[in-house]
Amino acid sequence: MSISSSTPLIKVENLEKKYVNGEIETSVLCGVNFEIKKGEFVAITGPSGSGKSTLMHILGFLDQPTGGHYLFEGRDTSNLSDDELAEMRGGKVGFIFQAFNLLPRTTVMDNVMLPLMYKKMSKDERVSRVRQAIKSVGLDHRINNYSNQLSGGEKQRVAIARALVSEPSVIFADEPTGNLDSKSGLQVMRILQDLNMKEGHTIILVTHEKYTADHAERIIRVRDGEILSDEKVVNRQFAKDGAELNK
Repeated sequence: MSISSSTPLIKVENLEKKYVNGEIETSVLCGVNFEIKKGEFVAITGPSGSGKSTLMHILGFLDQPTGGHYLFEGRDTSNLSDDELAEMRGGKVGFIFQAFNLLPRTTVMDNVMLPLMYKKMSKDERVSRVRQAIKSVGLDHRINNYSNQLSGGEKQRVAIARALVSEPSVIFADEPTGNLDSKSGLQVMRILQDLNMKEGHTIILVTHEKYTADHAERIIRVRDGEILSDEKVVNRQFAKDGAELNK
């Protein structure tokens, strides 16, 4: 589905999320409002317990709100069935997690192939897409290696390729540098910036680290389930020097 340039990719209106345990009701999101346009690189940041992970889970169709509206590509998704959520999750979004979530005794190629296994396309098209995704993260030379033979930074780059291979509308990166040393973290941020700035991918980064968030072009700060601020990054960081990919 194509959307007009005036339609936000993501729009949330008075979004709420409450959890009920017996007679105790806990509000995690309290009337959140914002929009994200196609092609933006947005960081959602805040301390532990602020609601940022819950917000990402709703935006990524892993959970549903208990109030308000979530519009994706102009479609109100707030009352989708589990099957419809799964369809949106499989076709519209790609995920990059802190823990990589790769199959350990499986090759890089097969790990990246996983999201395409149940899609209707020829084997040649699958292989072509996988090779292109792996090339985009600078891991051509590791394509036949098993994931447990890779460094942490290389594993995260495989996870980025896996998120890309379905050609999603948006990529969610949940603390993508959390398990990496500073050099590997810069490599990952360089890839994300290149995917956004050179290829136009929409990226939503969830992090509690200010320096990592400063690589985005806009930061939404969350605290106690509310939007504390939503601002353009003034002194944006660019992961270039010292972030060369190992060939």
